[in-house]
This record gives sequence, structure tokens and C-alpha cells, in this order.
Amino acid sequence: MTADQLDTAINTYLWVDTQAAVYGPGLAVAAGLWAVCRTIRALRHAAHRVRLHAGLHQLEQHANQTTPVREEKP
Repeated sequence: MTADQLDTAINTYLWVDTQAAVYGPGLAVAAGLWAVCRTIRALRHAAHRVRLHAGLHQLEQHANQTTPVREEKP
């Protein structure tokens, strides 16, 4: 970590500690729930993108393996 990053981390910790002292443990619970929800949302979004990419790749492979059907004229 650089000196600026360390300074930012320390200032953030002090700010969170002050907020917890002022607003009580409810703030920590709310922040924890918010972080969990955001993490779950990000993981679901990433999983959706992976499934979408895999589906497109599978369709692409299928399109490359099949030849267009030609209708025979009577």
C-alpha cells in the first residue's frame, strides 16, 4: 500500500468508528446487510453474463456445424 492508500484506509476506519459511536450498532448492521446485498447482486449479474456468453457460444458452434437446409424443387 502506498502512503496515500494507508492514510485513506485509516481515515475511513476513523469515520466509520465515529459514525458507529454516534448512530449505534444499527448502522453497522445496515451497512453489513447493504454490503451482502450488493455482493449477491454482483455475483448474480456475473453468473448471468457467464450463462449468456456460454449460450451465445453454444449457438455459434451449432450454427457453424449445421448447413442451411435447401428445399428440393419437385
